[in-house]
Amino acid sequence: MKTIISLIAAVACATAAIGCKKEEDPHAHHKMEAGKLSGASLYQFHDMFTDQNGKQMMLHQLQGKYVVVAMFYATCTAICPRIAAEMLRLEKSLSARQRANTRFLMISFDHERDNPANLRKFIEKMRLTDSFVLLTGKPEPIREVAAALGVNYKKQPAAEPGTSNYEYAHSSVFSLLSPQGEIVLQHAGLSVSVENFREKIRDY
Repeated sequence: MKTIISLIAAVACATAAIGCKKEEDPHAHHKMEAGKLSGASLYQFHDMFTDQNGKQMMLHQLQGKYVVVAMFYATCTAICPRIAAEMLRLEKSLSARQRANTRFLMISFDHERDNPANLRKFIEKMRLTDSFVLLTGKPEPIREVAAALGVNYKKQPAAEPGTSNYEYAHSSVFSLLSPQGEIVLQHAGLSVSVENFREKIRDY
């Protein structure tokens, strides 16, 4: 637990410093030796998640490409479809080389209902591309990742007690991870500035 708290703190500090960093070599993070991650990397989480195909995976398996990540839940009818639509809009705005070096990650905080089948239904409903990875997992790892990303969510009581027709109140945060898993850009709210994200994604 101490390690997780330290990681979340490191990520939070790095995120807070995004807007006031000195000019850096834009390719510096590509020079980092394979397997060596900074203290602010989300890829230091070693929890197992399950994707839309039922495959077990860890976040660090996305290492090596840029990752646009947001959190959601599949039965959401308000904000979450808009989050997915914004991610699709961002993907379409990228050059072919940028798209080849970028993945789109959506992590569900509804661990009770969002099994792989429901994640696939969301993909079909939103017509998401093969660049999208949707994950579900156990409550604690989801909370830890949400804390690192600055995402708040809270389960709301079901309108009819005893049913599964509950909803979540949650924030909308889009984060861009470097190929080494560090947050290099964040946008809170909807209507993402695709230009800002596009500028950060190198088409190396």
